[in-house]
Amino acid sequence: MAYATTVQIREEKFIFSDKAKQLTYILMGAGLVLALIGYFTYHPHVEGFTDEQNHHLPIKRLLGSILFNGYFFFIIATCASIFLAISQLSNAGWYVAIRRIPEAMSEFMPVGAISVFIVVALSLYVFHGGIYHWAHDGVMEQDALLAKKTWYLNKPFFLIRIVVFTAFWTWCASKIRSFSRNEDQVGGVENFDKTFRLSAAFLVVFGFTFSMFAWDITMSVDAHWYSTIFTIYNFATGWVSALTIIYLITWYLRSNDYLAGVASDEHMHDLGKFMFAFSVFWTYMWTAQFLLIWYANIPEEVAYYEPRMFGSYKFSFYINIFLNFIIPFFVFMKRGAKRNRQVGVFVGSCILIGHWNDVYLMVMPGAMNLATAVTSSNPTGIIETPSQGVGLMEIGFLGVFAGLFLYTVMTALTKANLYPTKHPFLKESLLHDTGV
Repeated sequence: MAYATTVQIREEKFIFSDKAKQLTYILMGAGLVLALIGYFTYHPHVEGFTDEQNHHLPIKRLLGSILFNGYFFFIIATCASIFLAISQLSNAGWYVAIRRIPEAMSEFMPVGAISVFIVVALSLYVFHGGIYHWAHDGVMEQDALLAKKTWYLNKPFFLIRIVVFTAFWTWCASKIRSFSRNEDQVGGVENFDKTFRLSAAFLVVFGFTFSMFAWDITMSVDAHWYSTIFTIYNFATGWVSALTIIYLITWYLRSNDYLAGVASDEHMHDLGKFMFAFSVFWTYMWTAQFLLIWYANIPEEVAYYEPRMFGSYKFSFYINIFLNFIIPFFVFMKRGAKRNRQVGVFVGSCILIGHWNDVYLMVMPGAMNLATAVTSSNPTGIIETPSQGVGLMEIGFLGVFAGLFLYTVMTALTKANLYPTKHPFLKESLLHDTGV
């Protein structure tokens, strides 16, 4: 395929327009209003529940809605930084033209980490366990299965892990951005080499710590349940969502006359291939986890799927596959679809909605359940709460976090040139050709 061999490297800064800022403000403001309306108008009357039990549901739903939305955008921002580290360590050249987009996305990490920490701390210490069943008073002592996990599932150690893990990841992402921006000033390969070494350490530590982070934030909501695939399943959700947002923001910039002659259809094609491939990977993890649990038929494991697959959450369960696999697989299979903005926006929107729903399914069923005394008739000490649906609280906090995420990312894009002007692989990226 023929392409130009002359490239003009220039300074190009993104301008975060007042109109775009207003849209993010509206998204955050409208989301917060919807969430508050949802909270103050939510008066549940679940059949078979006492007034006291119904009284606990609004705060559990509030905490759960904030947690799963904050966690969703946090892992997206974190996976954007992992995308940079993997690309750096593999000496990839193609991505350099769009590198500043995942760098900007990673700036949301401290915001997401703080929101997750606050919800967890409130659950553990203010609301006496809140959405975490194991943290309710007396539960660990009465439950024989959970008693074995006391060394790991205890409030101080739980919060310490969250702080240490997220602080280290955020620091690494910050240093990667710093090296990249400094490279624009001084050139050479010194900052490139520093980023390479840091990326190697970051990925090794991240591989272990993200496993525990996923166990803590999402899997421990259903503390009796466990899955050896759950960590990579969480990562797949964040990873494909991050790739999708990189793809969509690149289209946005190109449609507004940014990155002209820098990010081409070739880059869109490769990002689209990643979205396609990792949608299949997510589906593989989803199927592998399900089949292992279905085949083993262990009560503690099956209990996770029963309300999601056959109970009141079954619509969300089955729409997951449609949005996260069927649409991206069959629509993005064709070459031209990945290079078409309208098709790409449609598929990307489906993927993001689908994975938001996926995280909702990870958190909310367990978060809404009530803790009670362990008895012979109820050995788990859990009272299952039927689905309360996706309402104003869930959608409202989606608006809050989406608006905050977009504001953070767009602001970050203004802080440096839209692409690294002195990266050693810049020319390779500008001349990138997929060959198809």
